[in-house]
Order: sequence, then structure tokens, then C-alpha cells
Amino acid sequence: MRFSETLRIVFINIIQNKFKVLLTSLGIIVGAVTIVLVIAIGQGGEDEVMAQFSGLSAETIYVNPDYSISSFNNTESIPKLTVDIMNQIMDESTTLSAIDIRGNAYKESVINGVKEQMAIAGVTEEYSKVSNLDVVYGENISDIDVEDYTNAAVIGDGLAKKYFMKPEDAIGSTIKINNRTYIIKGVLERRGDGMQGLSPDETIFIPFSTASQYVFDNNTMPQIVALASKLSLVKRAMAEIKDTINYVLEDGSVYKLEDTGSRIEAATKSAKTMKLLLMSVATIVFIVGGIGIMNVLFVSLKERTKEIGILKALGSSKKDIMIQFLLESVIISGFGGVVGILLSVYIMPLMKYTNIPVTPSVSGKVMALIFAVATGTLFGIYPAYKAANLKPIEALSYE
Repeated sequence: MRFSETLRIVFINIIQNKFKVLLTSLGIIVGAVTIVLVIAIGQGGEDEVMAQFSGLSAETIYVNPDYSISSFNNTESIPKLTVDIMNQIMDESTTLSAIDIRGNAYKESVINGVKEQMAIAGVTEEYSKVSNLDVVYGENISDIDVEDYTNAAVIGDGLAKKYFMKPEDAIGSTIKINNRTYIIKGVLERRGDGMQGLSPDETIFIPFSTASQYVFDNNTMPQIVALASKLSLVKRAMAEIKDTINYVLEDGSVYKLEDTGSRIEAATKSAKTMKLLLMSVATIVFIVGGIGIMNVLFVSLKERTKEIGILKALGSSKKDIMIQFLLESVIISGFGGVVGILLSVYIMPLMKYTNIPVTPSVSGKVMALIFAVATGTLFGIYPAYKAANLKPIEALSYE
């Protein structure tokens, strides 16, 4: 039998049973949508990790409380880092080029007459060097601001654009935080993510000394962020910092040190693990869809047993019958894959309402189609084999 004739028979059978085909392909459609979304979510997670660290160099070192220590039931029992400790670390180090102590809080603030909760970061003068944040309008927070507990403030690009006609219009304007007035002296360049939990674009920066006195509460845990002078000195710098903390504090083990490279590796590994788990779910969905196709082909085989007997009697070979059933399986699964991909295009924009980062990709759609066709081929082999091995006499006498 010619391939074109086989293909014609396949399409006739599919069109005659279109409702059954649609129901059969549902599992494949769901599987294809899942694959596209899984790859988009996985890639989105990796992209978000890289965005968070994009503004930081591999020489960056973090000193944070180790909350995994079971003896600390609350933050008040952990000795806090101070400016004096930061200065001592810098004085005793031979490997650091910059250091900053910072604390974060969310407080009700008023900018340009608008009141809402905003992120406040108390920082020292070197925060911009450590976090690679540059001022594009006005001036940055200085060492004098920190020493004199001034009411200076620097805001992110996002806040400046949100509350003022132009970012430069923010300079000289006031902000109220906890009923205390601050004067905006600078606006940062747009950065996106980059401060581990805070978006610089949406943050108000004030002197650490001022924040400690007027903004932070007992639950605020400052962190120290340092910059090694060279990548090759990161491990040595971490050892020096640890020695100083152990000397200054009664128990230095309450603080843990991490470098940017380790954080990127851990975060990327976590994102890849999540991607693998979601891929496993998608694979299970495809298997269920494949079993559905196989069951439908077996039902079709019983319904078309006499037809197969006639085809064999007219000269169709085992190969012709096997190709016919395999083609049906592949076309059904391929149809499900294409519909699933098209659905994913419309579902993808809705993901923004879930706050789950997604990065659409062509590779995700190609992977979904490959999975769909492979599933149809794999689960269509056995029914096709059974159909091809029917004996003509038994098939013709089947009732």
C-alpha cells in the first residue's frame, strides 16, 4: 500500500472519531502546556537569580546571623553587629577594599504627599561601592552624614519616577519616615534587583546611624557586606573577618559568612532542582496521556478488526497496518502538542499575577512538541504491533 493511501485512511479514521481524538489528546495537551511552563519557570528562576546578583561582584562577602542555631529563639538573643565592629574588621584586614554595615526595615513613609509602606535601608558611605550603586542626580550619602546622624536620604530610580515628574525633581524634596523629615540629596541609577531582598530602585537609603536611632527596632538585624580587593583573596578575607568577629563577640559562631559565588551556586542549584521536580510532574502527565492514547488505539483495534482483515486480504502487509496505527498515534499526540503549545502562549502572560518569574523560550515549545510526538510513538508501538499481527481469517470472522 502506498504511503499516501495509508495517510488518507488515517485521516479518515481521525475525522470520523474527532470527539474521541480530542478527549484522547487532552492528556498530551496538558503535558505540553506543563512542559512549556516548567521550562519557562525554570529559566525565569535562573534569570531572577542572576538578576539579583548582577550588580554584585564575585568578591562580595556577607556577614549574617546564623538563624539555624537552635539556641536562638528570637533575634533579641543574637548580639548585633555595629559600626565599631565593622571598623575593626576593616582595620584588621589586609584583603578588603570596602565594607558596609546595613539594616533594612519597612516603614510608613510620605513622599511628595503620598503615604505608603516603603523599604528603608540604613547604610554607611561605602554601600554604593560594595553594592555597585551609582548616583545619577545629586550626591550620595557621605561619611559626614553617618558621623553626624544627618537627615540625608538617597532614593532609588523607581521611587523618583513614581513620585516626581522627572527623577531630578526629587532633589531637595522631603520624605517623612516615622514623622521625622529627611531631605533627598541623591537619586540612584536604575538597577533592578541586586541587594538581596531589596530592590534598590524602590528603596530609601539613609545614614545607618540615623536609621539605628530613629527607624530600626529591636528585631532589625544589621548585616555587614564587604568587598575583597581581589577574587583570589575572598577565602582569606572571610577567614580574617571570622577571626575578628570571634574576638569581638563572645560567640562568633552566631554569624555565618557567605560569598557571592557560593550564593549564586546555591540559588542556581535550588532553581534547577525546582525545574527538575516540575519536569518530573510534566513527564507523569505525558505518561498518563500516552496510556490514554494506547487505550483508545486498543478500542479502535477491536472496532476495526474486520477492516484490518479486509485490508490484509487485499494485500496490505504487516508493515502497512503497523504504520497506519503508529501514524494515528503520532498525529493525535502531535495535535495535542501543538494545541498545548498554543494554549501556553495565552497562559504565559497570566503568570505575572502569580508573582512567579517566567522566561518564555523557543526551546520550551520545541521540547513540548518532541515530548508529545515521542509519547505518541512510544505508546502507539504495542497497539500497532497487535494490529499488524492479526490473522486475516480471524479478523474477517470477528464479530
